[in-house]
Amino acid sequence: MHSFSGFAASYLVNALWEGAPIYLAAWLASRMLRRMGPQAEHAMWVSALFAAVVTPALPCVRQLLALFPGWCATASRGALILVANQGSAARHAGFFPLSQTWLWWLLATYLATMVLFVGWLLFSLRGAVRVLRQARPATLAPEQEELWRRCRVAFSLHRARILASAHVPGPVALSLDGPVLLLPSDFAARCAREDILAALVHECAHLRRCDFQKNLFYEAVSLAIAFHPLTWAIKSRIAQTREMICDAMATEGEVDARSYAQSLLRLAAMVATSGRVSAIHAIGILDAGNLEKRIMRIRMKKEHAGAIARCGLIGAASAILLCAAVGAAAMAVQVAPRAGSQDSAQASAYGHVYHVGQGVSAPIPLNTVQAEFPKSALKDKKVSGGIVLLRMIVDAEGMPRDVRVVRSYRPDFDAEAVKAAKNYRFRPAMLKEKPVAVSITVEVNFKRY
Repeated sequence: MHSFSGFAASYLVNALWEGAPIYLAAWLASRMLRRMGPQAEHAMWVSALFAAVVTPALPCVRQLLALFPGWCATASRGALILVANQGSAARHAGFFPLSQTWLWWLLATYLATMVLFVGWLLFSLRGAVRVLRQARPATLAPEQEELWRRCRVAFSLHRARILASAHVPGPVALSLDGPVLLLPSDFAARCAREDILAALVHECAHLRRCDFQKNLFYEAVSLAIAFHPLTWAIKSRIAQTREMICDAMATEGEVDARSYAQSLLRLAAMVATSGRVSAIHAIGILDAGNLEKRIMRIRMKKEHAGAIARCGLIGAASAILLCAAVGAAAMAVQVAPRAGSQDSAQASAYGHVYHVGQGVSAPIPLNTVQAEFPKSALKDKKVSGGIVLLRMIVDAEGMPRDVRVVRSYRPDFDAEAVKAAKNYRFRPAMLKEKPVAVSITVEVNFKRY
């Protein structure tokens, strides 16, 4: 349970700060890709969402990067770094202590937030199912039926249905039981031919791209970091670029760009005056809230970048996002749970085992043994070194006891690290001028010379 709570706390702490560099990198990369069209920007923001979710769970990247010479100065200057369970030594090694009380409060808040967002997602999905069940086949005029047929053929949506509902403010796309275009009950009667065509083409583009399923998947993936404001900012960018993609698909063949932009304005006015608020999980033509930007993008003259320029822009933008994610993972914080106070120090064969701090001094290494580079790894030139993290008890005599691996590199490296650590000798920790047993963490660095 301690390992799980430590991992969850580490993920939460890292997610709080790692989202910022990832968002900034994605914003810069999307600016670079703007001339390539909304598809490239959309792909970059989707990649940023996955990076923001995955990167906090990869503190081991820091250990992997230590294999490269010169990356980590603290790892290359010596074979031993003491990391106490609390105090300045822990902070120096990248381990931040957290009392058990604060740890459980932090995790309880985090889990409660996740439950809240899961409940909201399930509630909106339940609303979508209920609205879909109550919907009825839309009544269309013969000319409107012909427009719907043309749109289905143009986007290869032969199984798509068009339904009417009194619970939606505007046209929305659903794909719970096959592709469905859901219209307000009075939509066909209130709209002109151009506006109906614009709505049908746009929502068919959503159905063709399977945006409903994709958006549902993004929502589920982002639940782990749904509490973060930048997560909502990233999802907002995804929604905006998704609408721009559908606008581009709509104006490429079926609708004139100028007429389409005017229809968007009229549809927005109609939805705003309907007084209905949608509480269902669906994809709509006006969901992203960036109507002005979309109209400017529609009217903007399209720029076509050459193949070399496209490859260069995609490579540079991808490198920016990748560097931000890897750099954030390399500086990840790892939270190590500990007992709430020295009074709760565990009892063992060596008496009470304390933690450094609160009057307990750190043991001083008197004799350290360089861990031998495993012979099994000498033949593999790709292995230049690694780091093994050990936890041990230094008893009142300064002898290492109960040496065990808490962060493994490879079994052969782990065995050599434990073997060397058992030969360490310390000046024991002191509490009120009396030697006591303490629990410490030791970092053993292997480096090929």
